[in-house]
Amino acid sequence: MYSFAQRSDFEVIDEPLFAHFLKLTGAQRPSRDEALRVMSTNLASIQDGWMHSKSHVFIKHMANHLEGTKSSCFQSHHHVFLIRDPRKVILSFQAHINKPTSIDLCFDHQWQWLQECIRNNWPYFIVDSDSLVANPEFNLRQICAFLKIPFEKGMLSWNPGPRPEDGVWAKYWYHRVHASSGWEAPVSDRQDDCTVPIEFSKLLAEVEPVFRRLQEHITIQ
Repeated sequence: MYSFAQRSDFEVIDEPLFAHFLKLTGAQRPSRDEALRVMSTNLASIQDGWMHSKSHVFIKHMANHLEGTKSSCFQSHHHVFLIRDPRKVILSFQAHINKPTSIDLCFDHQWQWLQECIRNNWPYFIVDSDSLVANPEFNLRQICAFLKIPFEKGMLSWNPGPRPEDGVWAKYWYHRVHASSGWEAPVSDRQDDCTVPIEFSKLLAEVEPVFRRLQEHITIQ
């Protein structure tokens, strides 16, 4: 999202379906009360907010936020899937949610949405986060080619600190990106420190096969 926010031809929107997801599912998040207070939960109103004056709109979704929506709402979109090693996803969630579930981790939702794209012949692109962090320019060039837009070098860096588009959850989740000025591998990733606590072994066993299936569809191998 921060890369596309650097472009003059893009608006960016951060998880506009979050409050709708919270109301529908009852999911608990650190920012739940704030999000429900300031964000719309009406799908028609949310979708109206996707229309902007610039040439393109980049909408960041968590795949599970699509719960309760109609797939036809997204038929004119280009779908970019960011997948990540479930060990890293579990560790990230554990820092904010005591007992993350498979619904929180989104792998099943990503797989279901990929099948929807394939079934409807919607354009999609799948990139692994490790590959993106390791070689951002190469991967962003490929994503831009998929979107039929020119790559811009400015997508590789940004000013540290929050952006006005950040959701109300940013103060809980965006510490690293706010401290960064571009694509930098997190220290834990560089050290390959991805040991999942034993209490999450069952969860890992549940989602890892789905992640492996998603990996088979990565656009750039």
